[in-house]
This record gives sequence, C-alpha cells and structure tokens, in this order.
Amino acid sequence: MDEAELNTPNIVSRQHLIEAIVGMTLLVLAFFAIASSDVSATGTRTYWSLLILVFAVTAFASDRIHTGHSFGHLPSALTIFLHWLGIFAAIQIVHYLVATDRMANADIGLTNGLVLALGTYLFGLYSNWRMAVIGFALALGTAGVAFIEEFVWFLFIVAVVAILILFFGAKLIKSH
Repeated sequence: MDEAELNTPNIVSRQHLIEAIVGMTLLVLAFFAIASSDVSATGTRTYWSLLILVFAVTAFASDRIHTGHSFGHLPSALTIFLHWLGIFAAIQIVHYLVATDRMANADIGLTNGLVLALGTYLFGLYSNWRMAVIGFALALGTAGVAFIEEFVWFLFIVAVVAILILFFGAKLIKSH
C-alpha cells in the first residue's frame, strides 16, 4: 500500500453497510407482505404479525445504537413497545374489518402496508432518521402498488433509492 491509500478514508463504513442491508431487508419483507396479501389476504395475518415484531425489534436495536440509551433504559423501551403495540393493534383491526366484511379482502395488503409505513416513519421522526426513510419508502411503494399493475419493478426502484439514501445519507450527515 502506498501513502495515498493509507490516508484515504473508507468510502463506506461497516455500520453504514449493515444499516443499508437491514433497511433493504425490512423493505423486501414488507413488500413481500403487500404482494402476498394480494394473493391470499386472510392467510397473511400471521406474517403481518411477525413482520411487526421484526420491525419493532429492529427499531429497538436502532434506538439503542443511535441514541446512546442503555439496553435496560426503561422509559425509551416502554415508548418503543407501546408504539409498536399500537401498530400491531391497527393491523389486527384491519384483519378484523376484513373478517367481518366491513372492508374488501383485496385492500388488506395496501392498508396494512400504509399502517406499517406510517408507524415506521413516525418512529423514525422521534428516534432515528433511517427508520423514517424506510417508512417513507414503504409508503411510496404502497402508493405505487395501488396505481401500477406491474408493481414489482416500481418496488425495486423504490427499494434501491431508499437503500442509497440509507447508505450515503449517514455520510452526508456526518460530513456536515
């Protein structure tokens, strides 16, 4: 290695890479839930419930990493728990509305996607901007699915843009 290579800062840190991969994974899981609900709305209730748990655990870990709260910091843990419990309850209410024929079966994926997008975005506003980016991308993806028949490409584009923002956004924020 020469002198220039040693003094060149890393373009991407390991933490940024991991955060981008986690963000991409969350988006893929959520987009899969929306698409699956299109095929079998009532059969995806367990998947949506587990997805909320995955988002909640990710939010908790993200909060601990980026806010400096200790693992056992009860006030923030309780806030996070209650936030995601509310999202979980909203998803269960959507399923109840479908089961009692007060809502169309075909709308469950879009409605749940929007509920999850809003919950993720709001969590990001008060805890970690990365979750807000994921929530915004999920909202865009959900809206896109509602208007575009061949939505797989649209979801792919939204996911790529969100990952790029997660990936390079931290670098931009750190440099200012």
